[in-house]
Amino acid sequence: MATELGITQTSLSQLEAGKNGISYEVFKALCERFDVDPTWLMDGVGEMYRSAHTAKKIGSVMPLVVTVESDGDENIVLVNAKAAAGYLQRQQDPEYMASLPSFRLPGYYGKTYRAFEVQGNSMLPAIVPGDVLIGSYEDALSHIRNGSLYIIVLHDGSIVVKRVRASGFNRFELSSDNKEYQPYEVSAEEIAQVWQVEGRITREFARPDSNIQNGLTSLEQRLIDLERKINSTGNNN
Repeated sequence: MATELGITQTSLSQLEAGKNGISYEVFKALCERFDVDPTWLMDGVGEMYRSAHTAKKIGSVMPLVVTVESDGDENIVLVNAKAAAGYLQRQQDPEYMASLPSFRLPGYYGKTYRAFEVQGNSMLPAIVPGDVLIGSYEDALSHIRNGSLYIIVLHDGSIVVKRVRASGFNRFELSSDNKEYQPYEVSAEEIAQVWQVEGRITREFARPDSNIQNGLTSLEQRLIDLERKINSTGNNN
């Protein structure tokens, strides 16, 4: 926090202990950097934040438009690679949403779900390009569980699949499973939507590691040879 305010740790400690008063520069930095309402900071009146929703809600784009079946349950709308480019700008248009593929899966009820096609290799080896991830909508940043997998839709229109960790006031670190990609941070204001990954549809099937397979084959053969020797010894006796 001292770094964000442009002061030393000692100065911050003295402020917290009431030993020093607050300068205008620090007061201004508190309000601007942390979105604190100046009236609340001076007098304790009103909301702590200039925009109360900043600390509670995600961005300003809500997934208001869904598609439903005749029974009233929501479908899972698929945002494929082609649709991803214009998704954020058009996802509140009922006609656009109706034009996207949608489906139902057992067990995925009671929430707003959306499916996103994975692009790129940043989440290898577990998630490969072309996989479809099913996410449930999160309406509050406070619900994010550190290290869990999320589909993040940013206000610049990009859609990424990352592991998310809170890294400071209204800031989050996005990291990949593929270690060739470095983690990076985004602010809460950059996030438009968050979907927690709850399922995966893939055409890739795990193939046994050749070294492990060869080792198992060798062990199996040794057991067979040992069994033959035991039987041979028993017959000779």
